[in-house]
Amino acid sequence: MSKTLNAGKYNRKIVIYEIIESIDNAGFPSNVESEILTTYADVKTLRGYTLITNNSDFDKAYVNFTIRYSQAVYNAYYNSQNSNRDVLIKFRDKDYKIEYLNNIDFANVELELQAKEVTH
Repeated sequence: MSKTLNAGKYNRKIVIYEIIESIDNAGFPSNVESEILTTYADVKTLRGYTLITNNSDFDKAYVNFTIRYSQAVYNAYYNSQNSNRDVLIKFRDKDYKIEYLNNIDFANVELELQAKEVTH
């Protein structure tokens, strides 16, 4: 039995990308953003009460991005775990590092991406 989706809940545009080490035209090492997917997501932040009850540090506040299932994102995340590359999300001019990926109910319908804001 397949899960039905409410397409209207995906109302925030995000870009999922990774940083690839490359060589620029002058022969110097440089980091290049490589886009994996531009999509729409359901975005939720954890509220203060949730952080307190889970005994979490407010500096580690997470944002949950839920998207339609994407094999490309799934593969990039698990390949990045083996190569020390980060998979990132660009949302509202901020970057978020994906800390955890969940294939909801193992149904290949939705991916939940738990991410933390990157501070430069």
